[in-house]
Amino acid sequence: MDGRDYKQTQRESGWTLVELIMFLSLVSMLIIVIMPQFRILQKSWDLKEAKAEIQQNGRVLADHLHRELSSAQTVTAISDASAVFGYLEYQDAEGQPRRYEVGSKNYVYFGPPGNLSLLAGPVSRFQISGFAAADLVNPTTNPASIRLVQIQSRIDSVSGPPKTENFSFSVCLRASSNPVRIRLLFVVGNTASLNPYEQRLYNQFISWRYSINLIRDRASQREYDRAWPQSDAAYIPASCGCQNLRSKLSRAPIGVVCEHLNCHDDLWFSNQEGGLVQDRRIKISNAAHPITAPYSIDSLVTVLSSNGLTHLRGSIAGGLRELAVEPKKKGHTVMAIVEAGDMLQGGQRAPGRRVVLPWGDDAFDNRWLEEQGWSIIQRAIEWSAGAI
Repeated sequence: MDGRDYKQTQRESGWTLVELIMFLSLVSMLIIVIMPQFRILQKSWDLKEAKAEIQQNGRVLADHLHRELSSAQTVTAISDASAVFGYLEYQDAEGQPRRYEVGSKNYVYFGPPGNLSLLAGPVSRFQISGFAAADLVNPTTNPASIRLVQIQSRIDSVSGPPKTENFSFSVCLRASSNPVRIRLLFVVGNTASLNPYEQRLYNQFISWRYSINLIRDRASQREYDRAWPQSDAAYIPASCGCQNLRSKLSRAPIGVVCEHLNCHDDLWFSNQEGGLVQDRRIKISNAAHPITAPYSIDSLVTVLSSNGLTHLRGSIAGGLRELAVEPKKKGHTVMAIVEAGDMLQGGQRAPGRRVVLPWGDDAFDNRWLEEQGWSIIQRAIEWSAGAI
């Protein structure tokens, strides 16, 4: 190959200046178009990470507050309900002092007073309110009378784009230095031989340190009348024969907690038996009541592992107060209470506190109850008995 052929080949295989400029222009245009998309994706990713971080902090704080305060004996000091960064001191189940407060860099700290450890945060709000059992509307200034603690918190992101999220926690102080031993009248089919459903309930009641008095659903009205003075509350399970029990507990001057939907009309919650709901979650519609105080308004609480909820039907009691509804569009009332002295269906006044639980028919199995379901049973019994 001579020099002329070589130069000709070189010219044919190379890029002209115009081609190079056009190529660079196209690449620049692609970068201009694509880069904003990358920035959007990066921002979206950062926001998701910030939200996940905040929610993790919220879960840590919620779990810790529920675990610690639910077993506390008494509150010893509390900040003013209007304080943006509040504090709370209490005695735990062992009588040891513990404290929550907002410390360095707006993080929440917890531990023995004077020796606190970082718990969660940072927060831009940590307001604490305490309520007495007799008044769940107005915060109390007397720490010793507090049985319900509500905390409004705003948790901030640590990394990524600035982001905040509000959380609300409510916890009932359940333990006491002098715990009340509830006397429970437990309605069963056969007092000499409990069926598996009744046995599971009985074992749970004993673990809660209740004093149990068994009574047959077929017992006479006279036997029920004699049992009332020795009881603080009565419990009607879904295994009960409502056709046998009928209205024997309707005039009882003690608390009554009802599972079975066939007993709704016998106890004058409504003028009809209840209906079934194909769901396992309840939606809290009243978070100010002691039974539902641990939850926030509109929160979905999984109480069962399998569909088996019940709801009230027909004309309901005038004094009935709704606590929870089914989550679906119909919004049927699934859990409610009637305070002593308030109006029942038909014009009668409740001689004692009444609770209708959100489950219970002939096919119901209490092995479906989740931890939250058992917790609602306990709070319902304790409220009906006047313990909270």
